[in-house]
Amino acid sequence: MHFTARENESEEEVWKLIQKNLKPEVASCVCPASSSFYRTKDGIECSIRKSNGELIANGYSESDRMGKRRWSFEFPSN
Repeated sequence: MHFTARENESEEEVWKLIQKNLKPEVASCVCPASSSFYRTKDGIECSIRKSNGELIANGYSESDRMGKRRWSFEFPSN
């Protein structure tokens, strides 16, 4: 899954974009309270988790150097 957001987009707005872009069957399992955003030296990342803490996906962002951030998500295979 991929999408682009403004460079200075709030975490709240990025979270809305994440939920909007997830498949409905995945989105229904997501727990905002268990998920998190964190900063790294390379940018902003996030972990999308179920209510029991199980990882659904990791999200990574990078600047496109045109005022936007490209978000990419990896879903671990089960």
